[in-house]
Amino acid sequence: MNPARAELAAIAAALCDPQRSLASLVGETVQLRQLVERHSRLAMDRQDGLRDGESFLPSGWAISPVQAGLCAREPYRSAAFIQGLAQAVRERLDVSGGRPVRVLYAGCGPFALLALPVMAVLDAQLVQFSILDVHAETLAYARDLIAVLGLDSHVAEYLCADAAACRIPAGAMPDVIVSETMNTALGKEPQVAILRNLHAQAPAATLLPAAVTVHLGLDRRAPDAPCTDWGRVFTLDADALRAWQDEGGDSLPAATIRLPDVLEQAPRLLTRIRVHGDIVLGDHECSLNLPLALPGKPSLAGGSVLDFHYRLGNQPGLAFCLRRMPESIPELPRAVSQ
Repeated sequence: MNPARAELAAIAAALCDPQRSLASLVGETVQLRQLVERHSRLAMDRQDGLRDGESFLPSGWAISPVQAGLCAREPYRSAAFIQGLAQAVRERLDVSGGRPVRVLYAGCGPFALLALPVMAVLDAQLVQFSILDVHAETLAYARDLIAVLGLDSHVAEYLCADAAACRIPAGAMPDVIVSETMNTALGKEPQVAILRNLHAQAPAATLLPAAVTVHLGLDRRAPDAPCTDWGRVFTLDADALRAWQDEGGDSLPAATIRLPDVLEQAPRLLTRIRVHGDIVLGDHECSLNLPLALPGKPSLAGGSVLDFHYRLGNQPGLAFCLRRMPESIPELPRAVSQ
């Protein structure tokens, strides 16, 4: 075992331990980020070119190699997805019938960060990855790093393709699909389009994240206070994906929310992520969970009714129409913080 792989193995043992809390893994996620940046060909300390190599696809914004690499600098986010992926693979091993668990990693970024610890703790006879990215340069960085770490045998194939449009070969249906191609409130990036495409082809696959929900409410008033939640606006999970199978057009349905009669501050979209099982990322725990102003930062009156929908296409995200018929929607009780 080469020194780099031995270092990874020690870090991975902690990151893939289901008994460890996310808070206790901050040190290991920092060590992992330092390891991959040290051994990658991608220079992460550059002062310019942050957006070099990004693309604007029919399904949304595909971020650049450097932007994707920066995601590794979010400890809770990395720990949650790595621990969740390890658990999902181990669960599928129990029902795999002796063959390796097949994982499709859509949007791997330059480090294939979520896959590396799982490769390090499970033999190639137990798990095989399909590593996919839409950018050839990004995919090449990931491929080279995996080779440096001596983990080539864990990869069944490298695919340069748009995950929102690609077709999965009939003989390579994944047991687990992991995609972290998202932004706050599921805007800008193609997470929804990617999972719609892949889940339709492999409906029995375990999805990571298992659920992303966007709520409407208020930001917290103090660092130790909860955000205020007025209701769920949109959900992305396996049930929703099945319900959308016959949805055409350029949008997906979302909820209608009536605002309280008195608005203490401007409403915010709150993004909560259940990665797998009870592994969750809540308000303010990473950049994906930062409360987001409504599109256009509108000035809204108390009692207004907002009809939401999810806009598909090259600028995906939540949008709303203002309805001036609050009497048609049952009045919410006083907002409950959670």
